[in-house]
Amino acid sequence: MPLEHRNVFDHTLPFSHIVLDGEYAHVSGQLAQDPETRQLKAGTAEYETTRCMEQLVEILSSAELSLDNVTRVNLYITNLADFAEINAAYVKFFPSGKFPARTCVAVASLLGNTRIEIEATARLPQGHKSKL
Repeated sequence: MPLEHRNVFDHTLPFSHIVLDGEYAHVSGQLAQDPETRQLKAGTAEYETTRCMEQLVEILSSAELSLDNVTRVNLYITNLADFAEINAAYVKFFPSGKFPARTCVAVASLLGNTRIEIEATARLPQGHKSKL
């Protein structure tokens, strides 16, 4: 099965927002962006986590997927002191309490002086036909 690539919103960097490989969808790491300008926007850990997750939802939706399909999430954070605030915002996106596997890695810095980057992998339902 050929790979399907898609960019959900305009950008000039050399990557796809989502790639479907037949069994899984791989969503590139998301940094908090202003929803209107799509410019990076640093803020509190809660704000950035919420924006990253909203962007993940938007990208997954473009392939007719949702957070229910997500099997793994990787978080990259610049300050471990933000961990509790990040978790508080993150859990709101999984009201069923069924969380995907997750890794959290502390990093020295992120683009735009942001605090968090979130990437995800989602399993495609059997017979999934996306509009990518």
